[in-house]
Amino acid sequence: MLSQPEELALRQELIEVSRLLYQRGYLSGTEGNLSLRLGDDLLLSTASATSKGRIKASEILLSDLDGNLMPSLYQGSRNKLSTELRLHLTAYKERPDIRAIVHAHPVTAVGFTLAGKSLLNCCLPEVICNLGSIPTAPYATPSTEALAKSILPFVKDYDAILLAHHGAITLGEDIWQAFYKMETVETFAKTMLVAETLGGARDLAPQEIKELLAIRSVYGLSRAVKTGVE
Repeated sequence: MLSQPEELALRQELIEVSRLLYQRGYLSGTEGNLSLRLGDDLLLSTASATSKGRIKASEILLSDLDGNLMPSLYQGSRNKLSTELRLHLTAYKERPDIRAIVHAHPVTAVGFTLAGKSLLNCCLPEVICNLGSIPTAPYATPSTEALAKSILPFVKDYDAILLAHHGAITLGEDIWQAFYKMETVETFAKTMLVAETLGGARDLAPQEIKELLAIRSVYGLSRAVKTGVE
């Protein structure tokens, strides 16, 4: 069980990352949601209908992994859990190794899904080393169980998944790692967009990709990633 100061410190981390996402333009209005695990059976997550650019500690809610709101000294009594929390819960149940999730709407990456374009390309070493490749889950209505189920074919193998016509989800060992992965997704999408205007991106050769995967430990990365050429 976390002490109250420890819980408050984690709420502050969620606030800082939420505001960075808003400042980067990965969210607007009250879009998106973030969460992180406390131990094995509790979760902190951003409340429904909350601007991530102005979020307060009281707008971060404590729940169990079944989506039941739990009492906490720091949260407001009128706040509600996000309707898309089930997306996070599905990921946590499938991936006990992850401790934090960011769900955002990065404009360029979402634009690729609207155009029916993939980000599975293995072009950039930084993306290959950190994420492998980035699949796209099929469209499902936001805030429904169908959306949560849409990531099931991918979530065990990938730490970043695009949600067709909707957004993206990134998974990490902590909230900062999940945030950095969202940055990588959007930067890759912007780079691919530039490449498209210049005639299209060229993937690295399979041997070059294997060599990149072999040096991941240099960057402190140990979990296997999937690129489609293993």
